[in-house]
Order: sequence, then structure tokens, then C-alpha cells
Amino acid sequence: MHSYPVYYEQPYLTSLEATVVSITDKGVILDRTICYPEGGGQSGDRGTIGGCVLLDTTKDDEHTIYHHVENPTFQAGEQVLIGLDWNYRYRFMQMHTAQHMASGLLFSHFGIQTVSVHQGQSILTIETDAQQISLGQCHELEDLVNEQVLASHAVHYEVHTQASAQELGLRRSIKVEGDGVRVVVVEDVDTIACGGLHVANTREIGLFHYAGQEKIRSHIRLIFTVGETARQMIRTAEAVAAGLGTLFSAPLGELVTVATQAVEQAASDKRELQKAEERIAALELDKRVQKAAVKDGVPVVVWDVDADLSLKDIGLAVLSHPDLALCAAKQDGQRVLWLIALQGRAADLIDFSHAKQALLATINAKGGGRPPLYQGAGSGEASALFSAFGELLS
Repeated sequence: MHSYPVYYEQPYLTSLEATVVSITDKGVILDRTICYPEGGGQSGDRGTIGGCVLLDTTKDDEHTIYHHVENPTFQAGEQVLIGLDWNYRYRFMQMHTAQHMASGLLFSHFGIQTVSVHQGQSILTIETDAQQISLGQCHELEDLVNEQVLASHAVHYEVHTQASAQELGLRRSIKVEGDGVRVVVVEDVDTIACGGLHVANTREIGLFHYAGQEKIRSHIRLIFTVGETARQMIRTAEAVAAGLGTLFSAPLGELVTVATQAVEQAASDKRELQKAEERIAALELDKRVQKAAVKDGVPVVVWDVDADLSLKDIGLAVLSHPDLALCAAKQDGQRVLWLIALQGRAADLIDFSHAKQALLATINAKGGGRPPLYQGAGSGEASALFSAFGELLS
């Protein structure tokens, strides 16, 4: 038995008495319901049923509506009270109506078709068939929708046969089969076949805001916010801009320029710092090479590296030495980072491909590389790695 969809007749009804028909693995089936099931890009309703939490509402291909109730305490045959999470529902009604207006105006003013839509918790997305939409067009669309929102157009439903619905010349093909085609009319703005829920007047949308775009499947997907969500997003953006203006001591009109200069300066400072760190690593390595023991004419350096030095910088410094056998390691929290360099004739002293397993086993390490540098991470005591390296050379 299918739950009777009272939500079509009374979309603003927030509570309803219903009878539990059955409780299945797919969810609770009621004799009637005000809970809209997920579909058409619109989320399913939430709330309570019989005092239990309603997590979601869905339907199957047979149009059976399932209420996903958390730990239901009621039984089949009982009367239960449905209570909608109205703020959640109403936000989707606003968003859905705004989407119809935006898609209709995209088509009538720009010749751009809607491919798919999605209404999320905070954003509305419209995937179009356009490969490019300029920022100017997006702002023009935003203005057009907001003008029609304020114009207080009534929104109503009509039920058509397939034949009469086809005669309407809708901007999108009809997706349902048979008669009983539900058509949503936003007066003087858009007419489309749709099974979703909408507000009764465009003024209820409040505000429509363009939030950005992205490329998907070679199409442009537009991103919008609606109503109170849009208002809060704009206020958040204003607060961020004001905070950045204070931080950079710049008026709003100059903020991007000043911030760009600050970012470029920070990047330059970072590059200079990196060069300085590389020079320090090179000097530290040079000192150790000068004091190092020599094996067959190759300096051998075993180095317990300080935390403020980078193994990457040490690896770069190795390349300036024609012959060098280096085993370096440093503690990084619970890990031991290691670096082995076999530069020039050092490769004749140790065949790393054969010695690798025994060396890394000393600190349960993994890693690899290619001549002359090998590196990775392990755990335990670096001294065990140093000892094994020394034994190979001896």
C-alpha cells in the first residue's frame, strides 16, 4: 500500500495524524504522509514520527514512500503523529522555487538549458549545457531572479495529460510517463513539469545570490545560495573583508592589491629563507666532511641531524661533494627520518640494492630512491641504523 501524499495538497502542513501500515527493512509505511520523499534534486523530509526521530524519507520505483525512523517504538496499526522539521523543509521549498526561476530565466534570456540540479544543505547547484558563462551573465541572472522574487509572482500547480502537457511547449522534456503530469507554474516566469514542493509566492524566497561556478563534464555548473543562507553568506563575506581590511590597513577597494603584494612578499621571504636553510645545511655538511673518517679515499659521515635541519636540504648539499658516503637520520615525533647518500666512488663501497633490507630492518623503515640518494622513514633508535651502516663499510 502506498502512503497517500498529503504534502501535494497541503505543502505548508507541519503535523499530521497517520496510521502505521507496516514496518519493513526499507522503512516505515504510513497510510498517508506530509513527508516529501527524496527526488528531483530535493532532499527527503526529516522530523519525528510517533515521538521517534525521522532521519530521512525516500521512495522506490513503485512510488512507495518509506520513512526512515530511528528505533521505532510503535507497531503496525497504531496511530502516530508526524511532525516535520519545518525549517529544513521550508529551506528546500525556497531553494526549489528559486531553481525553477533561475533555470527559466537562463533559458529565456541566455538560451542556456539546465542539465541537472541539486539542492544541498546550504547551496543550490544548476548544471547547464553551456561551456562558458561570464561573470557578467551570472550577475545579470542574479539580478533578474531577485527582481522576479520581489515582484511577488504566485506559484501554483496544474495536472495535465501527456498531450496537454506537450502542448505547453515546456523548456524541458517531460520525465514522467502517462497522464497526471504535475506542472509547476511560476506565473510570468516559468512553467515546468515537476514533482517537487515549492513556496506559494516568489517573495517567500527572500534573496537569491550567485556564489560561484565550476566545470563539470565540459559544462558549467552554477552555484547559488538562497534566502537566509544567502543573507548569512553575504554577511560572513562582509565580515571577512572588513577583518582583512583592518589586518592590512587598507580600504575595501584596495584590499586585493594590498593582499596580493603581501602574499608576493611572503613568497619572496619564504624563498630567501629556503636558500638560507640550504646554505646552513651545506655548511654543516662541509664541517662534518672535513672531520670525517676516510674509506678508500671516500669521506664517511654518520650524522644524527638536529630537528631544525631538513634532510632534503642535506640531500641537495651532498651533490656538491664528488665522493661521499653519508648516513643521516633525525627524530620526527614517533618517526625516524633517514637519508643515505652514496655519491661518486661511495657507490663502490656499498651496493645499496643488496644492503637496503638489512639497513632498513634496524629501524623498521621503508623508503627508496635512486643513486646517489635514498630516503624514507621508520621507528626506533637511529643509532641502530648508524651501527649497521658502519659495519657495512668496515
